Amino acid sequence: MTEDNEILFEDLKIKCPVCKSSNTQTIQKIIEIPYFPNLWLFTFRCKDCYYKHSDFINLNVSEPMRYIYHADSKEDYTTKIVRAANGTIRIPQLGVIIEPGQNADGFINNIEGILREVQGKAKFLLENEKDDRKKETIKNYIRLIDQYIEQFLPLDIIVEDPFGNSIIVPYDEAKLKRIKLSKKEAEKLSTSYYVFKDVKKRVGR
Repeated sequence: MTEDNEILFEDLKIKCPVCKSSNTQTIQKIIEIPYFPNLWLFTFRCKDCYYKHSDFINLNVSEPMRYIYHADSKEDYTTKIVRAANGTIRIPQLGVIIEPGQNADGFINNIEGILREVQGKAKFLLENEKDDRKKETIKNYIRLIDQYIEQFLPLDIIVEDPFGNSIIVPYDEAKLKRIKLSKKEAEKLSTSYYVFKDVKKRVGR
């Protein structure tokens, strides 16, 4: 991804939802990435209280989607995950579920990076845990993640989004499954506080 394939939209004037300041900055870009040529990036920052929020809108998909990628090699672990604010990430082999909380941000990371993020959370829990048995369980989990990363053990990464904005950018396209979710399945998914409506209309799509 380079600056050449990003289109900058006019800056919007939006008040900060936290401190109500008008001293804010918004950046909107259309990002061109493999398999997903129209990804809208929205970033908001308050210059007074430093509140920040980022999100992604997939302009090519507006239906609830589930993406599944089976990774079992060093190259597969470089597969990128574009997680919009309303996206859920699951890694069944490790019991990982990353659901959107209130005011959740969107992000881009690869599989290895997401595992390191999960490991970081586990290390934080370890530092604050007093029970010896629970501490040992957490230590084993941290070591298990190291094994996955160092040996590129097989895992499935599942990305679900009720608005179709989260996506997987695969190393190997043949390993990626795309499944349209039913309305009932989509309604069961967690969502963040922010929900964008009529996005395509607002950006001229």
